[in-house]
Amino acid sequence: MQLPFVTTVSFADRDGMTVHLQYGVAAPSEHEARTEIRRRLINQEVYNYRISEIRPATSSEAESLNLPAGAIILLN
Repeated sequence: MQLPFVTTVSFADRDGMTVHLQYGVAAPSEHEARTEIRRRLINQEVYNYRISEIRPATSSEAESLNLPAGAIILLN
């Protein structure tokens, strides 16, 4: 069963400023959500990042995200 997670990723932009991006990730577990976001970032050649938070989506977030299995979407 796929569950929705909200993942916050931090990295420095070209000017050295810290950027925080949130992603919605559909995965069976927090561990799988972390693995999938890492895989996607590496595929986009983003290497200097830090996953600062992975949490289950609230019921209202889950309803609005409506993520299909295996999906990752940028939230902000």
